[in-house]
Amino acid sequence: MMTYTAPMWVGLIIGFIIGAAAEVWGIANPETLIRLAKWEDRLFIDCILIAFAISTPVIYGLYAAGVGFHWSPKPLYLIGVGLGGILFGSGLALSGYFPGSIWMALGEGRRDAIYAVFGAVLGAASWTVLYQTPAGQWLVNTLNFGSLTLGGKKISAFIIQPLDGLTRLDLFGISIVYGVALFMIAYYLPRFKGGERSCLRANIEKRMTPFEVQKRVDTARYLTDGGLPYKKGSAAQKLNEYYAVEDNVTRWFMISIAGIVGLTVVAEMFLHQIFGESTTDSWLAGQLFLPTFKYSEAVFKGIGWEPFSDIGTLMGAFFAAVFLTRRYTSFRNIIPPSWAERFGNNQAVRFLGSFGGAYLMLFGARMAGGCASGHILSGGIQMALSGWEFAIAVFASMLIVGRIYYRK
Repeated sequence: MMTYTAPMWVGLIIGFIIGAAAEVWGIANPETLIRLAKWEDRLFIDCILIAFAISTPVIYGLYAAGVGFHWSPKPLYLIGVGLGGILFGSGLALSGYFPGSIWMALGEGRRDAIYAVFGAVLGAASWTVLYQTPAGQWLVNTLNFGSLTLGGKKISAFIIQPLDGLTRLDLFGISIVYGVALFMIAYYLPRFKGGERSCLRANIEKRMTPFEVQKRVDTARYLTDGGLPYKKGSAAQKLNEYYAVEDNVTRWFMISIAGIVGLTVVAEMFLHQIFGESTTDSWLAGQLFLPTFKYSEAVFKGIGWEPFSDIGTLMGAFFAAVFLTRRYTSFRNIIPPSWAERFGNNQAVRFLGSFGGAYLMLFGARMAGGCASGHILSGGIQMALSGWEFAIAVFASMLIVGRIYYRK
């Protein structure tokens, strides 16, 4: 089996690519994820499903051909993963941030992301304290079935062992079916709530309805709110007013960005490890406050290039926001429109929401053993069962709590 382990600094490059790509998507802007919580804009879901559809057959095809990867499907402990996902989804709906998108938002110059960093580290610290208690151990050990994937189980760093009667080639076949199914969901799920046409119909008709035109204008407006000026006909205008606001996420631009993100994770798993973001917060909490706690000791022992990839994510988002999309806000007081509509423009209230939401999100992420990067993105590409349990819990909680938070 062909294997390789890259030095830690390569994580900077991995993070840079993903940070820049996701910033172009609009994930660094908390309004994008708040609208996801309101079920008004399904950009993240559509694009992440496309990333799975492209990358999962690639990684399992290469694995069947004898290429070794640093597999890391998260352990499936049902209660802790499910409860952690519920807390994570609630915090996501409140803050508009994932752990990774906080670093992207800092790169985009968003002031409320500064408060989200403090909330995230405190949330990680709270789990560090709870972990060594009987309650914490019960959460991670009860109904723990190990690191399972569709058709297999991780038995060592480089090996996903197919279940009895299956081979690696069978896992590749499962991954193709998996990829096709997820692509079809993304293909037919309208990006915007109230969208009148499936992506298939949009491709056939080659036109936009007045509703779709209005959604494009509105999306471009919030993506560029407080950003740098750009010229007519520039790359920034094309990105902000045409490509990044497409209602049809199976057009070439969105597929390209999704492919870049997904295949970068595949490359990362070959080079060193999965893509994860929230471990850095536990590492920081341990270094700053809780160095002798059991969870901190486990993090210190197992930490990979997460701090490097988080710094790379920030740098990539900064590069994209300044030189590509021109969305850099210079840390002005920019309140997400959905938040302002519901809670007003008071800066202190928004900062409390950003801080509190990030606290809940990181507390849930560390309880579940991963976040949107490690559980959903990396886990989904690996067909990890724990990743899908976490994702279902996150989105169910996010939609329920988002409906409560942002009711008119």
